[in-house]
Amino acid sequence: MSSSNLKFDNPASPAVVMHWFRKGLRLHDNPALLHALSLVNDKESPGKIYPVYVVDSNCYQLLKCSVLRANFLLECLHDLDRSLRDCGSRLYVTKGDPVAVLPKLWKELEITHVTHEADETGEPYALERDGKVHKAAQEAGVKIKEFYGMETLRPLGNVPGGYVKNVGGCAKAVPSTMTSFQSLVSRIDRGNVPMPLDAPSKQDFPNQKDNHKNQYLPLDHAWEIPWPRGYKRDEIGPVWNRKDCKNTTSSPIAKGGESYALQRLDDTVSKRPDWTASFEKPKTSCTEPSTPSTTVLSPYLSLGCLSPRSAWHAVSEATKKAHSKTNRSKPPVSLHGQLLWRDFNNLMAHSANAQFPGSWGRMEDNPYCRNVPWSSDTELLNAWKKGRTGYPWIDACMSQLHKEGWIHHLGRHAVACFLTRGDLWQNWEVGADHFEGHLLDADYALNNFNWMWLSCSGFFYQYFRCYSPIAFQKKNDPHGHYIRKWVPELANLPVKYIYEPWKAPIAIQKQAGIRIGVDYPKPIVDHAVVSKENMSKMSLAYDAHKEKEADSTKAKKKNSEGNSSTEERPKKKVKKQTKLK
Repeated sequence: MSSSNLKFDNPASPAVVMHWFRKGLRLHDNPALLHALSLVNDKESPGKIYPVYVVDSNCYQLLKCSVLRANFLLECLHDLDRSLRDCGSRLYVTKGDPVAVLPKLWKELEITHVTHEADETGEPYALERDGKVHKAAQEAGVKIKEFYGMETLRPLGNVPGGYVKNVGGCAKAVPSTMTSFQSLVSRIDRGNVPMPLDAPSKQDFPNQKDNHKNQYLPLDHAWEIPWPRGYKRDEIGPVWNRKDCKNTTSSPIAKGGESYALQRLDDTVSKRPDWTASFEKPKTSCTEPSTPSTTVLSPYLSLGCLSPRSAWHAVSEATKKAHSKTNRSKPPVSLHGQLLWRDFNNLMAHSANAQFPGSWGRMEDNPYCRNVPWSSDTELLNAWKKGRTGYPWIDACMSQLHKEGWIHHLGRHAVACFLTRGDLWQNWEVGADHFEGHLLDADYALNNFNWMWLSCSGFFYQYFRCYSPIAFQKKNDPHGHYIRKWVPELANLPVKYIYEPWKAPIAIQKQAGIRIGVDYPKPIVDHAVVSKENMSKMSLAYDAHKEKEADSTKAKKKNSEGNSSTEERPKKKVKKQTKLK
């Protein structure tokens, strides 16, 4: 063992601890940060703490992201830095590959310990990155400790309190339906969710001099984020430049940061007990163009600005304060239900990747995804991406996605169904990829789960239930206010034609100042025709899946019978061979 290793293990030496922020961009309910502080709060030998964030262009949060989402992340970092400064500390921000950057920082800052939250989904890049960083820490003599269950209500894996631990330790054995998952949740500690931990105060941080006042500062502009390592232009999703960054500010939907997350939690949940208690997700509306009808907490949960446990208990407290006559909704449609869905999605990602590494997020080898022979049509895909399908509601949703980084969940359902099994018959993977690039709340586990669900590739199989790009939204927003905002070229059309502008007579089009087929496209497909054709295709795909499963079952049974029949006979053969020797 080297002398540096002996120094780090010397109990008399003050600990110099780095807390590596990744997704848990918050002070509250952060056991990894609290553990780091406990290591330096030795009265006899007080240590130092360095909260660090590495702007890693290859991580899930940045590899494929719009300017809006990049700005949201930078806002989160600035907010975290302000909170740390209020505690007498600060956030040290650097750029590059953590595998290369962190060891240099450890040497420069004389780091002895590192803490961070674990990535439990098995997301391929994070898994590889963490493995290399842990190996580098071992080689450098730095003690590194990761904490589980920081971004879900409970840990996912085979660790104390984890979901996998509570089904016998096998990731393949976890429940794969929401109903059975709820049953598992109710069995763990009688369904009680652990209480969130308080945020550290100024007294918890050591009195530490900052020798890097003008170094390692949070980035001010998205154009300062480096280009992803080893990727070409067409491999990283949205591509933008300095001009795009100057023309784009914060999303009007959400401003990034823990302080904004906690304020929104208070405004939307704690201060509205009756609304919170009676909340039912399917009854919310995506028709109101000015104010979201849901909490819009998901962007904060996706980057860990808000602890899911804090959200859970805020809902519980608000519900207790609701009027006695207020109807109490229940999971899976309630606000508690939304947090359970989130854990369920994460658990499915963990399970899939535990069985077949990297399979979550793709059709191939994914144990929870059915193989469907999707088409690949660049023209149709681009029309969908650009909001030029000729179906106003679909195009309005895609317009909002690009301009705000957000769509209400019913809108997401509609555009996902339209792209896949409903109309265009394109692979759900390309839709998930596009959402990953533009949604403020893009999340590895949730995004891929939802696309499998909505394409009827996994978890939901009622493919005969198809969203109409016309009728479904018309009953919710008969005057088309949402369309008029997000597809302004249609703003002056009469109510009669706002959902089907191609039916408007030429005279009406002229009065509205638009020419269908010129200023706004005609429908790229006939929904009435292709939706029925696609149902037939899906039926065939399901039949093929059943046949494949049946063949697999027969093969396993035959193999099992073959093994069992030879299990008894070989004993004599083995003995005979032993005698020959």
